Amino acid sequence: MEGPNKVMEYRGHTIRLRPHQGRCSLFAMDIVNKEGKVVKYTMAAGKTEEIALENAKKWIDFDLEYEGQG
Repeated sequence: MEGPNKVMEYRGHTIRLRPHQGRCSLFAMDIVNKEGKVVKYTMAAGKTEEIALENAKKWIDFDLEYEGQG
């Protein structure tokens, strides 16, 4: 599955989605923190772009809450 990447900012992080057909998923994603470090990567982000973005936001929210920054 080929296609353009989608990039969005959320709570100081950058979410990058790309089409990737895998088991139970059509999107891969990585999350980059303020320092430019990839803090999360998965090849199974979700079956739709909307679900993949929602999952990325949940990971960011969880990480910030865990770090006491939420």
